[in-house]
Amino acid sequence: MDEARVVEVWNPAGRKSGSGYLLGDGLVLTSCHVLDGTPRGGTVEVRQLDVRGRTQWLPADVVWLPDQAGPAPRAEADGALLRVTDARWALPPGPPVRFGRVLGPAPVACVGLGFPYAARRSEDERDTMPVRGHVDPLHGMKSGLLTVHVDTGIVPERSGWRGASGTAVLCGPHLVAVLRAEKDVAPGVLDAVPVTALAELPGFRQTLEAYGVHLVVEDVGGREPEPGGPGLVPVSMPPPAWRHQVRDVTLPAVGGALVFLLFVRLGPGAAGLAWTIGSFFAGVAAAWSARSMIRQRAPHRTEHGLDGARSRLARDVLAEVNRRRRQLLGNDRKAINVTFTTVPQDGRNATRAWPGGDFTGVADYLEALVPRRLVITGPPGAGKTLLAYELVHRLLSRPDTGAPVPVPVGLPGWDTTEPFADWFTERLAHDYLDGSDTTARHLFADGMVMPVLDGLDELDPPGGVRSRAVAALAQLNALEGPLVVTCRSDEYEELGRTGDRLLDCATVRIEAVGSADGRRYLVERAVHQSRLRAMEEELFTPGTATAAALTSPWMLTLASLVSRSEAGAARLGSFTGATDTERTRGEVRAALLEALIPTVCAADPVQRRRRYEAPDVTRWLRLLAAARDFEIHTLWPVAGPRAARYAAAVITLACWLPALALLTLCFHHNDALPVPGAALLGLLAPAPVLAAWEARARHAQPRRMMFQRLRGRPAWKRVGLGTVLGGVLMLPLAPLFGQGFALAAGGAFAFVFGFGLALSVRADIDRTALLVAAAPTALAILTPAGLLAHRLGDFVGLAAGCGAGAVGLAVGVRVGLRSARNKGGGAPDPNAPGIPTPLSPLRNDALAGLAAGAMTTGLALYALLLVDWLRVPWPLAAVTATACGLAAGPGFVAITTRQYLGVIAATRGRLPWRLAAFLRWCHDRGLLRSAGTAYQLRHDELLAWLRRDDQP
Repeated sequence: MDEARVVEVWNPAGRKSGSGYLLGDGLVLTSCHVLDGTPRGGTVEVRQLDVRGRTQWLPADVVWLPDQAGPAPRAEADGALLRVTDARWALPPGPPVRFGRVLGPAPVACVGLGFPYAARRSEDERDTMPVRGHVDPLHGMKSGLLTVHVDTGIVPERSGWRGASGTAVLCGPHLVAVLRAEKDVAPGVLDAVPVTALAELPGFRQTLEAYGVHLVVEDVGGREPEPGGPGLVPVSMPPPAWRHQVRDVTLPAVGGALVFLLFVRLGPGAAGLAWTIGSFFAGVAAAWSARSMIRQRAPHRTEHGLDGARSRLARDVLAEVNRRRRQLLGNDRKAINVTFTTVPQDGRNATRAWPGGDFTGVADYLEALVPRRLVITGPPGAGKTLLAYELVHRLLSRPDTGAPVPVPVGLPGWDTTEPFADWFTERLAHDYLDGSDTTARHLFADGMVMPVLDGLDELDPPGGVRSRAVAALAQLNALEGPLVVTCRSDEYEELGRTGDRLLDCATVRIEAVGSADGRRYLVERAVHQSRLRAMEEELFTPGTATAAALTSPWMLTLASLVSRSEAGAARLGSFTGATDTERTRGEVRAALLEALIPTVCAADPVQRRRRYEAPDVTRWLRLLAAARDFEIHTLWPVAGPRAARYAAAVITLACWLPALALLTLCFHHNDALPVPGAALLGLLAPAPVLAAWEARARHAQPRRMMFQRLRGRPAWKRVGLGTVLGGVLMLPLAPLFGQGFALAAGGAFAFVFGFGLALSVRADIDRTALLVAAAPTALAILTPAGLLAHRLGDFVGLAAGCGAGAVGLAVGVRVGLRSARNKGGGAPDPNAPGIPTPLSPLRNDALAGLAAGAMTTGLALYALLLVDWLRVPWPLAAVTATACGLAAGPGFVAITTRQYLGVIAATRGRLPWRLAAFLRWCHDRGLLRSAGTAYQLRHDELLAWLRRDDQP
């Protein structure tokens, strides 16, 4: 128990002393009979416990007494509340008080600390005496009281317990009762009034709420826990698609093909059918053996490895949730202790649900549910997402008990035509498990993961038919195991009226923030508390516009941020005393929104300078507020329907011009013009044209190189597909241009196309359309290259194969995505490697372009220094190779980077030049929030305010 909350009570009117317990800021719980002779509104004296005796008696008002008809209260109503208002009173630090009720037949250990007569030091001073024992729920059940048995320490005679009345009885962290008197049964058997009995009396709960104390009663005791805890609930996983069932053949087939090609190249010229077949099956056997060894060493195949993956997942999720939680709190740790109440549904509710809960006890609320399935609802700005993050934070901050790891995921990214298990495990793998789909499926199937799904209401557009939400609920109802979902209350009630809701769960609704909680939050979070002390009471006066407006965590967070500046605090204070009407309430909200951006743009005390000016930030955000959600790779509409896209095309051509000019100079230096130099330049010409055409596309696919994918079989299956296609392309090339040219061209194509497809292309592309487009494109490049320059050496085949792989991949991906979009898929991939952030597409695209440019630079440098017919002095070679890297990387691969630069160029000052840095700054300052790879305005009210026509 918290000894700092123990207080001593003196009643001058009745000449009685007693004990009490501090519930909140100056609010004390004691026994009613200690205050005999003092009516409600009267004054007594209290003194905080101090081992050094430095505290003094302070006056306290009696703010609540039970309604009583006789001279003494009923035994089950023997409680009272005092309020200390003296300025010398100091609230001890610590978490809020938690209340409990004892359930079940088993005794529960308890402790209390009071000032009984037996511990007197003089007539005017008493020392402390602990009450250590247990609460026996089966003793005196008909009396409505709890029976406390003192088991440890001194047990005085009956008269020695005088003064202990009002002592709080705590079972663990829960305050369950207040001591009343000793029973006649035996020494050390005491009566205690349960908190739940006091909660049923008129005015008790309301008085607590008025002073910022939430009477959230949690269960203590109850049934004996099952051996081994609640256990894990296995999840029925859908069978893998047919294309995944044959993936075990991929690696052996690729090995056989590679060995076959190698033997064809190095084997005897007159090799017969036996040599060919034998070489292929030898490769298959070698690759099969290697695959078996890999499977034996795979970490997810052993229980220890799976437990290790679960532990790493818990650590990574906790770190990410703490980051998001702090961002939602406006880069602060102080949060409002919001409360919620259980909303019973019409059947199929989870059992053991408490009547309500609060911010600090949400994890205990969930763990008491059977089954552990919860829906968090509330109005806009009520703090649903923050409460979900707090749940995850508190569950993962506890000692590891082997319980499922809660993993928060945003629901809006789910295409509900896809099975939930497939979508969720893919997100789990990409966000936290380095792309290991197999480990994700094992963890989910074994019940080691609990999905925490945020934003059920955001699956469908506002005001439309909620078809996606209905489909999502249908799949979630078929899912076994623990689950948490958040949704706006109005939308969830609308779904419930048609019978579409989550079954076998508890549904809670977040309540409005009380005036006492709001006042405490503003004062505790304030950097300059003196600015708020003068007006905190007026801000929350009942019936005023400020009290009506400051009832949600969103508005209170705004008020806290705005009051940090003198101007913001003065603006907020100008509304104190205004009568609550719809108009004045709207004016308060608008004033807070108007002061928000100037407040966050104030000079940083560390940097001592302003990063951005408030008018600029407002203007830029208003331009971006055309949509509530925006991604860095889909920002081109802010510059108009065409300007940014065509600017990106011009930037693409600018990246290619230096390379083409320097290559012309190199060919001239080696007397390779007009033949074969002009022909080779002609072969290169389609590449910049194709890149410029891609840059002006409406649906650009952000490039990325996800090396984590190489740990999974689907990626190697794509590598095998590229290898097979490269082998097919060798067949017509070998008799026309020789085996050396064919092997170099086919191998380079297989490498670029196969690994490019595996590392950088989304999963739902139409592969048939991709291959149909890529193969003819590659032949259209390789055949002219062989006809014009195959006599110049095998290096021409290597370069032509790389170019054919890159161009074939670009054309094939474009056709494959168009075909996938026609079938309902193919949207830009939101799943970036690692934990996705809004800048992930741009960062990954730039890195992919850098990797492609570096590889091209190395290849070009090798050719310009070592190939006879291309050899030039090393300064010219270095400059030309760098220009070729610029053309191949930023100019060909990094399409999102070029579109981003096109937006910057097309807006011409209407947006900041360092747009990504500005968006990150807005995110850090709480103006934006992130949802996967999308930025969102912090709140719908901020979005509506930015869209107002009267904005400057």
